Amino acid sequence: MLKKIRYLHLSDNFYPLVTGGTEVFIQKIIDEQFKLENQYEVLWVCHKSREYELKKVKNLEKYKQFLEPVIQAERSKRFSFQAKEVPGFYQLLLKFKPDVVHIHSLGSRTTLNHISLIKKIGSKILFTLHTPPCSCMGNLLNASHQICNGDLNDFRCTFFRLRSKGIPYFLAKLIAFQNGWFLSSNFKNRLFRLLTSRKLTSEMHSSWLKLMNDVDYIHVLSQWGKDMLIRQKIDSNKIHLIRTAGPKKIVLKKPLPKKDNSLKLVFWGRCNPQKGIHIVINALMMLPKEIPIRLDIYGPYWENNQYSKNLMLKIDSDKRIKICGNIPNNQLLEKLQNYDLAVIPSIWLETGPLNLLEAFAAGIPVLGTDLGGIKELLTNQKGCFVLPPESSAWKEMFIKILNNKKLIEQFEPPIVRTFYQVNDDIRKVLFNKKNLIKKTK
Repeated sequence: MLKKIRYLHLSDNFYPLVTGGTEVFIQKIIDEQFKLENQYEVLWVCHKSREYELKKVKNLEKYKQFLEPVIQAERSKRFSFQAKEVPGFYQLLLKFKPDVVHIHSLGSRTTLNHISLIKKIGSKILFTLHTPPCSCMGNLLNASHQICNGDLNDFRCTFFRLRSKGIPYFLAKLIAFQNGWFLSSNFKNRLFRLLTSRKLTSEMHSSWLKLMNDVDYIHVLSQWGKDMLIRQKIDSNKIHLIRTAGPKKIVLKKPLPKKDNSLKLVFWGRCNPQKGIHIVINALMMLPKEIPIRLDIYGPYWENNQYSKNLMLKIDSDKRIKICGNIPNNQLLEKLQNYDLAVIPSIWLETGPLNLLEAFAAGIPVLGTDLGGIKELLTNQKGCFVLPPESSAWKEMFIKILNNKKLIEQFEPPIVRTFYQVNDDIRKVLFNKKNLIKKTK
C-alpha cells in the first residue's frame, strides 16, 4: 500500500480572494490532487496581508489556511526576500510534515525564511516560476519598455529600476555606476537610499540565485522562462518545462448569419500598462470611424489608476469601444463565442497565458504580441497572428483582416492541455525520479 503524499502549496494569495493566473493555477492543481484523494493529503497556506488582517474572511475551504502576517525586516532584507519572522509557519511544517512544499511566488509573504525552514525539516521543494520576481522589479520589461533578456547585471538592473521610478537618464546611470560607498541601504534619508540602490539590486540578485540553488525542482511554464534561467547559470537539470492548461473546450456555437461585415474584437483581463490594451485602443483610433470594427473590453481595475483614467478619457466619445465590466468565470467561454477575434496585446513576457488558452477553448482565433508565451503558442497556428507591440502594426492587421475574413476563418482550435496532464507531469518530475512515494506495510 502506498503512503499518502502530504503536499503543501505556499503562495501570496488564495483563490477566489484573488483571481489571477497563479491563484487559478494552484486551485486547478489542487482540484486534480483531490480527485486522487487516496494518494494526496493537501494543504494550501498563505500569510495574511494587512487587508485580510483587518477583516474576517469567510467560507474558505478547510484545506486553505491563513497564517499571521509576515513580520517585515529592515529595507535591505526586504529587497533580499527575507523577513524578520514568518509566524506559525515552522509550527505548521512540524504538524503537517509535508513530503513536498510547492512554492508559487517569492516576495514579502513567501520568503527565503520559508525556504530555510522547509529545508530544516527535510521536505522537497518545488518552485513554479509564474512570473520573474526580480527583473527591473517587473516581468522582463525594462524602463524603456523594451524586453530585457533576464541576465542579472547589477548596473543595468539598477539603472532600469531607477528609470522606472522616474529618475532622469543620466542621473540614473551615475547612481547605478557606484555602490553606495560606506552608506547603509537601511538609512531613511532619501539621498542615501538612492545612492545605495545598486547594493539593493545586488542583494536581490544574490537572494534569487540562492533560492534557485536551494530548491530541488524548478517548474517553468514557457521556453523563454527556461532559457532565462539557463542564462542565469541555474542548474539545467533542475529545470522542467511543463506548460499550463486551459479550460475544457466547449461545444462551439453554430455561427449566426451576420447582418454586416464588421470585425468584433474582445479583450479580457486587468487594466494595467503591461497588459497592453492601449495598443489596441490606439490602433482603432488610427482607423476612420466608418470602418466596421468594434472592441468590447472585460475585466477589473478601470477606475483606480491614472492609466485607466487616461484610457477612459480617450475612448469616451468613441462608440466602437465599450467597457463591459467583469464576466463570471462560468460564463466566459460562452460569451467569447460572440466575437470574431481575441486580442492579447501584452507588452511583457507572459508565461501562459491563461486567456489565450481560454480563447482556444471558446473556439476563437487570437491576435497577440510576438513576445514570450504568446509567441510560443501562436506561432504556426492557422488563423492566429503575432505582431510587435506597436499600434501601427495592429492597425494594418485589422485592415488586412477586414479585407479578407478568410484569414481568421481558417482557424481550427488546437487541443488544449488539461490540468490532469499538468498535475501528472509534475507528479512524474517529483516522485518517479526521486522515489518520494514510500511504501508502507
